[in-house]
Amino acid sequence: MADAIKKLISDRRQLGEGIYLLYFALMVGARAAGLYEGMTIYNISLVLGLGLFVLKMIVTQHTVKEYVVAALFLALGGIVYIHTGEKGLFVCFTMMLGMKGVSSIKVVRCGVIVAGVIIISKILLGVFGVTSEIYYPQERDGVGLMFRHALGYAHPNTLHMNVLMLTMMLMFLLTVALMRNHDVNTQRMSGFVLILASVLGFMFNVYIFLYSGSRTGLLASFIYLFINAYLYLRGKIGIFEKICLYISFPFVCFISIVLPFLLDGDLFEFVDRTVFTTRFSLARYFWSNNHISLFGIRLVNPQENLKTYGIDMAQLYLFLQLGLVAFVVIAALTIWFINRAIKKDMRAELAVLMGMLFLGMWEPLLYNLGFKNFIYVFMGQLLYEALSGATFTESECTEKSLSFFQDINPELMKTTLSIISISLVVGIVASTLYLTSTRTPDYLYGDREQSEAGESFGMDPMYISETELAQIEGRGNIVIGYVDETVPMYQFGPEIAEMEYNKRAVSFGVWSGAFAMICLLLLNKRRKRYNANV
Repeated sequence: MADAIKKLISDRRQLGEGIYLLYFALMVGARAAGLYEGMTIYNISLVLGLGLFVLKMIVTQHTVKEYVVAALFLALGGIVYIHTGEKGLFVCFTMMLGMKGVSSIKVVRCGVIVAGVIIISKILLGVFGVTSEIYYPQERDGVGLMFRHALGYAHPNTLHMNVLMLTMMLMFLLTVALMRNHDVNTQRMSGFVLILASVLGFMFNVYIFLYSGSRTGLLASFIYLFINAYLYLRGKIGIFEKICLYISFPFVCFISIVLPFLLDGDLFEFVDRTVFTTRFSLARYFWSNNHISLFGIRLVNPQENLKTYGIDMAQLYLFLQLGLVAFVVIAALTIWFINRAIKKDMRAELAVLMGMLFLGMWEPLLYNLGFKNFIYVFMGQLLYEALSGATFTESECTEKSLSFFQDINPELMKTTLSIISISLVVGIVASTLYLTSTRTPDYLYGDREQSEAGESFGMDPMYISETELAQIEGRGNIVIGYVDETVPMYQFGPEIAEMEYNKRAVSFGVWSGAFAMICLLLLNKRRKRYNANV
């Protein structure tokens, strides 16, 4: 009888975990696919996700205390939604509260697989012009006129935020696996692996930056990768690290909520324009037209030219739009998580939190429907550990999957470096071949001549026939967004044409090198399997 009960509990736990993984795959996949609020298919995804969360809560055995805590969090999310129309907090809490009996490693791995396939596919199809995409001509200091590409997403920043989330998930899994390696003889090599992976991850973000033009995405990727590498190489969380971790949330809140009012004159203009790209101006604007409330407000946005804008800074969005109660709860939850994570030496998880908090000074995705702030996965696991008093342990299968880096040796490192070196050579050769076998364009023809803000660059429209289009492309010029001769096109000069041409050359190199790396890894795996059977 006792064995039957244990088996039933085990089966329910596995079923519950499977339901949560399906929920996470659905929600993260919808955002990775570029779906957003207002789209019918995304609204269906939200309903399905909520249904899976409810099913997970029913299947998983909870104590009365756990149900009460869950009810309080969900009630807060519901009250905030009623007052503001914002569903983000409710979705964040479902991500956290569904985590009982679920492996955070499996959740992040699920996110990597689902989001990774979708994001990489969209980027590939976008850079090679297979699918249509949104782009914006934009003037940038030090660069001049450039094109910002969304590559299948609603906005260039959305593209880079998805890539950043994928970078964080991949590096989290790698860091956790490396932290399982307790062999002092191979720990130095483990550090080298992490640094090498961090460099490659940053290089990929630089590549995406060529298209997205998102300085926030590029800077946030560097900050996260630096913090993650530092905490791993440090080997422990010392006094200095504890101080930095504990003050991180109050610090970003000060920057986002208070600093826009402390700066004035030329200093304000400089910081607002060069560091926060008008977010401080928007913060002042929304402060002046709205008020503090307990459970949030629907933003008053009277200026017609700002109708499409919202609060970008996550902490200000939480404080002003979602309300004081939500702000206090999230603040307490974040500080509590930092305290517990320090005690449990969760350096990889803390690095993710620090990266997210830094990013939140520019982007609202920490508490909105973006479903990119997967820190709630870790919060949920620690929350249920605290409520139950029992520490969650990974399954033997999951632990085994993380043991790869316990076998690091000089031969493996040599093979890895050889594969990376060959892939880099292949990439450089591919880019060179593209540049030498194609003509440098004189002009670029696009169907947009307005910036994201709707500012015109004063270009005259051109109406191009199919015959003229063939002649233009035959001379090596680039054409973007052509529909037919009734849709106006605009001619851009050689500078921006060459910039887009060079992006294509880089893309040929990046994806040729990536393909070569995959082939070499598969061949090496096959060789190892063959040698093991001989």
